[in-house]
Amino acid sequence: MKNNFVAILDFGSSKITCMAASKVSDKGEFIIKAVGQSIYNGFGDNGWYEPDTISEAVSQAISQVENKMKSRIKEIFVGVPGVFCAQTTSEASTTFHSKKKIDVDDIEEIIKKADIFKCESDYSPLGGKPVYFILDGALKMVEPVGFIASKLTGLISFSYMKNYFRNTVAPVLLEKGISKVTYINACEAQSSYISHSMYNDNYSIVIDIGHITTNVMLCGGKGLLFERTFALGSGYLASDLCQVLGCDYNFAMSILEKVNLNLEIQSGDAYSLNGRMIDAYQTNEVVKARINQIGEYVIKSFRFCDKEIPVNTPIILTGGGLAYIRGGVDCLSASLGKQVRLYDSVNAQTKRNEYTSCYGLIYESIRVEKNAGGLFSFFSKFGKGDK
Repeated sequence: MKNNFVAILDFGSSKITCMAASKVSDKGEFIIKAVGQSIYNGFGDNGWYEPDTISEAVSQAISQVENKMKSRIKEIFVGVPGVFCAQTTSEASTTFHSKKKIDVDDIEEIIKKADIFKCESDYSPLGGKPVYFILDGALKMVEPVGFIASKLTGLISFSYMKNYFRNTVAPVLLEKGISKVTYINACEAQSSYISHSMYNDNYSIVIDIGHITTNVMLCGGKGLLFERTFALGSGYLASDLCQVLGCDYNFAMSILEKVNLNLEIQSGDAYSLNGRMIDAYQTNEVVKARINQIGEYVIKSFRFCDKEIPVNTPIILTGGGLAYIRGGVDCLSASLGKQVRLYDSVNAQTKRNEYTSCYGLIYESIRVEKNAGGLFSFFSKFGKGDK
């Protein structure tokens, strides 16, 4: 590393976050050293809502970290939001002349064989990442190096970035003097980190409900099997309350902090906010209705998924949009007809749900630095740019 820390840039639906972190161990553990943030209006399916504001917002977030670290950022890992990514999977096999010990070269050969997709002109490849491997058609595992087999089969996940995103961000970073950039699928990094944190190496569904967007991800082993993004989040809950209660947007966001969907609310009950009494029953019903719609969209998202999902696959909720509404996770569980767990961490630095995409990028950047030039060195081939 050129810096003695890793730096990441995360594009949320309402704010841009830059973080600097130091590696604690090769297992991906880290300590966050500095955080910089700037508010912006986010993005939709067709791109940035206010593209002219991106340059200043990115510069502000990075400058805050540089000032706190008293060091210029020379290398950065940029998370590409799901709306600017495409993802697919492919399987490939290698049969050896006789039984042999699997090594790094065998893994990279599988990845090359699996890369059968022609990248569209408006996309750039972010590289392939193994999901799992099967030895001799029977033994399934995540890390096969060192095991003996005569045949190796691997399922590889490939991600692609819209050039529109890169063409917006890259010039800003160059202007800041950052010439070494690695782009990472933020959904892949986040889902892998959460699965790792929740001690789950099998299938898991991660739902990140943000301010104006929701990401739905299916993670299997160490890779991303499916991702889908749709425009719904806590900002829509607040807009609903504005319309029904006749209040302004900021007041509605404050009301959400009062909401408790676990309470047995009766007609006449009220939430008190800044000396104003708000009909609690009406408020809860409005919030529940929108959460139910989010649940419906989550279910609809998986109509586009071609993977078989085991019935016992855990569902994990994260993001700042719903995780902090009391009873929100239970309401979503009822809507999905499945138990939903809330992301949590024993580490006080990594407990906040609105930053799990940042944690995922840090976790992934540490792994990339560790493996640079060695195992999974395809990151340096496909993920680097703007040098």
